Amino acid sequence: MHSPFMYAFTDGCLRIALDVEDSRKLNAVYKGFLNSKATIQIQDFGAGSKRLGNTRSIQQIAKTSSSNGKYGQLLYRLSRSYKPERILEFGTSLGIGTHHLHLGNPGAEITTVEACSNTFNAAKARLPESVKALNMTFDEFLRSEVEGVYHLIFIDGHHDGKALIDYVNRLLPYSDDETVFVLDDIRWSDSMFEAWKQLSEDERFHVSIDLFRVGIILRRPTQRKEMFVTRY
Repeated sequence: MHSPFMYAFTDGCLRIALDVEDSRKLNAVYKGFLNSKATIQIQDFGAGSKRLGNTRSIQQIAKTSSSNGKYGQLLYRLSRSYKPERILEFGTSLGIGTHHLHLGNPGAEITTVEACSNTFNAAKARLPESVKALNMTFDEFLRSEVEGVYHLIFIDGHHDGKALIDYVNRLLPYSDDETVFVLDDIRWSDSMFEAWKQLSEDERFHVSIDLFRVGIILRRPTQRKEMFVTRY
């Protein structure tokens, strides 16, 4: 833990406290979903949920969201610490993670992509107007909408190792040396963990941080290759 980068990450980024007003806004969004009585039909384009069927209540989706609690706070902290100008999110779900990214850096230009139209509509109704929300598959986005440079890329969807590597490879031309890639559910399956190990060992990335559920990779070619594993 003597690396200057890791010291700055753990003692800087991970120690950022949620602003009181931001916390109030996030709680209001979450409670709004918990109070919903709606049930929607899910069209899954990836590996699917391990716990839920295709008919799900908004309450169920909110309770099992990857971006609840400390993992939502991680997105907030990354956004607040690195101040990315442009953010790309693959897998909007209800937009809970999107709200954390937005409040961490309200001036950021955020694009979020969700393939399931019913989930998309539920999220869209509560997202800030400044967020560009797209109802399409990740592949459709990569073939038609991707442009410019994204400074933080959050991939939370599909849950297939081969697909994860494909998305990272196709997004690399739209990143720079400072772009933070945040990969959710790296231990969701054997294929996801194998993909994570491959990406963390990839010589194109000079920093990898394994937070057990979430993995972070960065290029940072000015420093020697470093691989970290730490509890979050």
